[in-house]
Amino acid sequence: MPYVSPLSTFSIATVATAALLVASGAQADVLGLKSSPLHIIVVADMTGSSKNPAFQYAQQAKLIAQNVLLNQVRSGDTVTLLQVCSSVKTIADFEFLGNNAKLNKSDILRYSGALITPCKGKGSALTAGFNMAARSAQKTPQDQTVVVYFTDGAFQDDPQSAQLGATFAGLLAQKNVKLVFLAGLSPETASGGAGSIRDAFNTQLKGANSDSRVLEAGAYDLRNIYPSFAARVKALRK
Repeated sequence: MPYVSPLSTFSIATVATAALLVASGAQADVLGLKSSPLHIIVVADMTGSSKNPAFQYAQQAKLIAQNVLLNQVRSGDTVTLLQVCSSVKTIADFEFLGNNAKLNKSDILRYSGALITPCKGKGSALTAGFNMAARSAQKTPQDQTVVVYFTDGAFQDDPQSAQLGATFAGLLAQKNVKLVFLAGLSPETASGGAGSIRDAFNTQLKGANSDSRVLEAGAYDLRNIYPSFAARVKALRK
């Protein structure tokens, strides 16, 4: 079945001054702009569906990463970008302090492009991705944490899939984790023909996804759900 892109065309605003990427821990106060800093963690699962060009799955992961980096990241925030293949790779991990309130265009394009680099080898580190996100959140206990995990939800190739539910619950057990956005979950039939990949994934989470901090979007309804995610991030800054 052909994949129809659910997100509208991504547009990046022009940024005049290059960002300064440093490591420190203070409330944002750049050019008089004050807001509670967030730790924004973006995880892109590039296994499974991402390898089928017909689904445009990698492109969707790139689009949502670009939207998050442009529209949700502000000066003073900590940003962690993780790619899931047979292992978890850290693409970037920094606190953004810039002369402008937003990341610049070149950084957004570079980071989002690196996130969707095709995976090499077999297997999936889906569960390890959640564990790495939890470990990253522990580094900034003083900041509210937002996790965006783009995945189709297929866990059959993950050797740690039996621990998926407990690992996800462990992420939510951290008080500074305020929002987890599970994006791109597939409506395709799961292995064995029993329900969809999304349904099987949620079953594997053992009810942890019913937490009020969890927001889900299927592969075909990202455009409808993303504004709700953006509104919840905005509310965290107040």
